[in-house]
Amino acid sequence: MPEWTLNVNPAELRVLVSGFQSWSEAELRPLQDTQAVPLMRWRHEQGHDPGFLPSGQAGVWRSHTVLALVRPDGSGWVGGAGDATQTFVGWEARASGDQVTVTCTLEGPEVPVLWEETSDVTATLEAQAVRLGRAMHARTPAPLRVWCSWYSYYRAVTLDAMLDNARRARDLGLPFEVFQLDDGFQADLGDWTEPSAHFGGHARDLPGPLGDLGFTPGLWLAPFLAAPSSRLFAEHPDWMLRGEDGQPLPVGHNWGGAYYALDTTHPEVLAWLRDLAATVRGWGYTYLKLDFLYGAALPGVRHNPQVGRAQAYRQGLQALRDGAGQDAFLLGCGAPLAQSIGLVDAMRTGPDVAPFWDEESRRVWLGDATGPSARNALHTALSRWYQHPWYQPDPDVAICRRELSLLSHEEREAVAGMLDVIGGLRASSDPIALLDDEGLALLRRCLTISTPDRPAALTQSFGGAVTHFSRGTFNLADMRLGGLAAHSYRKGHHG
Repeated sequence: MPEWTLNVNPAELRVLVSGFQSWSEAELRPLQDTQAVPLMRWRHEQGHDPGFLPSGQAGVWRSHTVLALVRPDGSGWVGGAGDATQTFVGWEARASGDQVTVTCTLEGPEVPVLWEETSDVTATLEAQAVRLGRAMHARTPAPLRVWCSWYSYYRAVTLDAMLDNARRARDLGLPFEVFQLDDGFQADLGDWTEPSAHFGGHARDLPGPLGDLGFTPGLWLAPFLAAPSSRLFAEHPDWMLRGEDGQPLPVGHNWGGAYYALDTTHPEVLAWLRDLAATVRGWGYTYLKLDFLYGAALPGVRHNPQVGRAQAYRQGLQALRDGAGQDAFLLGCGAPLAQSIGLVDAMRTGPDVAPFWDEESRRVWLGDATGPSARNALHTALSRWYQHPWYQPDPDVAICRRELSLLSHEEREAVAGMLDVIGGLRASSDPIALLDDEGLALLRRCLTISTPDRPAALTQSFGGAVTHFSRGTFNLADMRLGGLAAHSYRKGHHG
């Protein structure tokens, strides 16, 4: 295990960390602060890596794939991985007296790791990200503009609602390329080819009409999961990731209860995944949002115990890519980030945006900032600005509606600012009929593709994240800072 001792006062340093998967927190904090660990055990699986949890200790910070320590002048140290195909690379920075100890832990085959002292942490981190992306043959297509059903209809989505929004988008000339059907069309989690009772049709009925309206059809899947009530689980209990007791291992709590993950070291599971992706591609879906992918990477007892967690995840994702085809557009979500490079085209880089700013009780008192909220999405997605060379970042949707939303004008503008700064995928989920003239104008602005911005400084932060960019500044705190209102974004050049 590589280890470095830095003779530096920990009180002078900020630490930049990135969590395990899409929703896991990324932050920029004083090194002597405390990295939160969720009190709820099921959030360890659903929001983090149970095999390398946040520390929960003052002055001890853990990070996946990359780590940076920043001096007050912007210099410091940057750690990174040379490859993440079959290996989890975990970093820990530990403050102790007048020193900092940095360790790097590899789970999987030996891979090169980089630890560099630098006069410019931002530039060095970006350069390391480019090297990793090239080593893993990253796919970085042009960003797409997507309408998604989730934040409008959640699981109550219907075929008619999809087509109504698509027609309205066409009639208004909104520049979407993709209309993506999200969760709710399927009979159960795992039973993807059977329709739900309320959908009013079948998922295969949608691509034709969407294509006629000029849109690329998109579909949501959580391909590695199975509900205990599903036909998939009933017919193939031996396909599930297991605990030490030999029973299927719960890997989170959603959809009203616990759910299970497929064991992607099982040859029959890989064949099923390839067939699933090929089937929905055959229905006409060339854009797939693949969600809750972390399930294949969790600790557990596998069919083939010789296959490590990162490799198990990667071969499951490879099966989906093989089934969908090289020309399909795959968006990962709830996914181990670096281990997906080269197989996904885009990646969610933060928690879900939601039509409210913060769920403070969960974040502060339960130590969990991986859940849906506008604040959590900005906090983490902004702190992963350097990941463009790995895939197209997906910071999630703009919220432009005023109805069915608790976001203020300033908070909606902050979300729009995040999309502009990150410059990746653009997405909306507002029911188009609810948008007034102001909402439509904001939506058009949010759908305007921009070049990625870079931080102006990592030595300042308004809210524990990367908030100071060359094109503007975010205030994620609950008080006025630097002349900015709480929960706001001010556009403007920073020299």
